[in-house]
Amino acid sequence: MTTNPYASLDRKYPLMCKFLGTIPSNQLHYEKVPFWNNIQIPLSKHTWELKIIAIWNTKGRVCLNAHNKDWLKELAKEIPEAKWEIQNIHQSLSNNLRF
Repeated sequence: MTTNPYASLDRKYPLMCKFLGTIPSNQLHYEKVPFWNNIQIPLSKHTWELKIIAIWNTKGRVCLNAHNKDWLKELAKEIPEAKWEIQNIHQSLSNNLRF
């Protein structure tokens, strides 16, 4: 069981928090490799995956859904390396959120 505080929020408040997807560790890359005195500093490989979690209140959910019902699909297009839970999210939003 994870001790990550965001994962705890997701379990405790499922209507307020939602796990959207994961970026696997092998898909995470450093934007720039640092240099010091013209010597490239080697960086370790990523060993943990990156979880994507949304935390929102009722007003935020209503506003987001009213502005763009396809927000999650568009977000998924912007982060193609992530493994998304789009089907589960769509069903969850439809079943659990009352607008």
